[in-house]
Amino acid sequence: MSTYCNAEIINETIESIQRQTAAFVCVIADDGSTDHTVDVMRQLTKDDDRFIILPLPHGERGIARKEAIGKLKSLPIDFLYVIDSDMVLSEGLLTSCVLYLQHNEDVGALVIPEQAYSTYDNFFTKVKVFERNLFQIPEEQIDRRSIEAARFWRIEAYEASGGINPTQISFEETQPTIRYVQSGGAIRRATFTSVKHNEKQVTLHNLLEKKRYYFQVMPQTLETEEGGFRKAISRWYFFRPVLYHSANLKKYRRHPILAIGVAYMYVRLTWVGVYQLITHKFGKNAPATGTK
Repeated sequence: MSTYCNAEIINETIESIQRQTAAFVCVIADDGSTDHTVDVMRQLTKDDDRFIILPLPHGERGIARKEAIGKLKSLPIDFLYVIDSDMVLSEGLLTSCVLYLQHNEDVGALVIPEQAYSTYDNFFTKVKVFERNLFQIPEEQIDRRSIEAARFWRIEAYEASGGINPTQISFEETQPTIRYVQSGGAIRRATFTSVKHNEKQVTLHNLLEKKRYYFQVMPQTLETEEGGFRKAISRWYFFRPVLYHSANLKKYRRHPILAIGVAYMYVRLTWVGVYQLITHKFGKNAPATGTK
């Protein structure tokens, strides 16, 4: 797990892990939190030797994840589960995922469905929760253009995928999944379990600013992946096949205002994304003008 300034909600995540019945070791890399996240984690796990806390200087999420995974790989493990600190695991999740992979030896990893929720009720929080839950479709098969990241891996499959590249700041969590599927590996959606994902409070302004930063550094990810730009275009917002799944068409009819909100959000994000990609992909090589 990686975390950053999540003191208010980290207890839900840790307690849901502690309730798991499967044997596990949980390595939590804190990415330089400025609140008391580390203190809360240490208090919650002080008598639980299944947890290892790694306080790190603030860097990027990918670096924190890589540190946690590196520590875990030094131990005798068979499976790797990458989670965020705003996720709450369903009861028995670890056991059910292990059993599934033990009985389906051709499958290398699982996408764990995320049930989005929030205690906030402003419009764009509702839109974001609605949008996130559009990926909750009752099918095991993962589309080749899916943006869902496999998180529960056989360790050998994760190694074969190339793993998380810590130099990729944006969308780094989906790249191992894309690589593994394109190399012929099998990944399935775990329709038998899920995690709850706390979206907290979302405003359009904050969402656009967050994505603006990720789009600024997106060329760094695209340039380090074979066919990176083509892969990104094929997975751009309105091109995602899951949006047109029959289960989601029914949701749009039941919640037309939220569906319009998602479309509007995607239009705004597309504008931001195209602008940032153009200016940071091509503008960085342009001749300097003006005075420093």
